[in-house]
Amino acid sequence: MPQKLDLSPPNSFIIAIIIALLMTIMGSAVAMWYLRTFAQTELKMGMSAPYHIAYILNVGSYDNINGIFEKVARDLRQANIEPEIPCVLLMDGNSVHASKRRSKVGYLISSRAHVPAPLESETLPEREVLIATFRGGAITGSYRGYQAMKAWAEKYGYRLSLPALEIYQHDGVTEYQLGISRVTDR
Repeated sequence: MPQKLDLSPPNSFIIAIIIALLMTIMGSAVAMWYLRTFAQTELKMGMSAPYHIAYILNVGSYDNINGIFEKVARDLRQANIEPEIPCVLLMDGNSVHASKRRSKVGYLISSRAHVPAPLESETLPEREVLIATFRGGAITGSYRGYQAMKAWAEKYGYRLSLPALEIYQHDGVTEYQLGISRVTDR
């Protein structure tokens, strides 16, 4: 009588697969916790302060700006100006190709500071803004912050306007600001 072949996987193989799946799930959960994927985005409407910014103009993707922050901070310190809080003024939205997007990458500084070349400076005047705050990773925060502002504006009948100001606080909180105005043709 022919012997029956046992084609079922050995128990050790099944256990290894279960362990691998559990590790994948746990690793994903840790990554999501680290990026603060579940953190709340807080929104508030109000008047911004007038911000004085020392910056270098960046044309291209917003992804690689860390080196620009370092250069601006170094140039400010050489001029005996303390770089206070890092920020980016985003001039263009998603309708502009990533290679052509303009951003002003730099630091908030005192309005009395004389900014040396090659740095530029600008005072962003007081304006009515919607502010989203997020504690966590910049990628997650950026997505969550701008999506929350867009949903709020649609719900309450406001128009969002550029430039967008991102302020990277030292405590890990990022503040996203967009100008707002009431939509009158609703």
